[in-house]
Amino acid sequence: MDFMFFLFGFKEFNKPLKDVGSVACYCGNCHNQSAHAIRSINTVTLFFIPVLPFYFSKRLKCSICGASGDINDEIINRLRSGQPVAIG
Repeated sequence: MDFMFFLFGFKEFNKPLKDVGSVACYCGNCHNQSAHAIRSINTVTLFFIPVLPFYFSKRLKCSICGASGDINDEIINRLRSGQPVAIG
């Protein structure tokens, strides 16, 4: 008897936003200056291999507690000029 099985899953990949720099921002969850701007890509995986990206976003993510929040073009422009922002 032959049978097939597929192992599907979801994975999030994060990279720092290159054009913003490394401005440390305030995290409203853990109250530290540890949030940084990242580009997040969510993908469908097959046997732990990413095969289909389905969601792209730019967000602030805290490196201590993991809290995150989406950012828009206005916030990105503030970060480019060196002004810190906060995760709400």
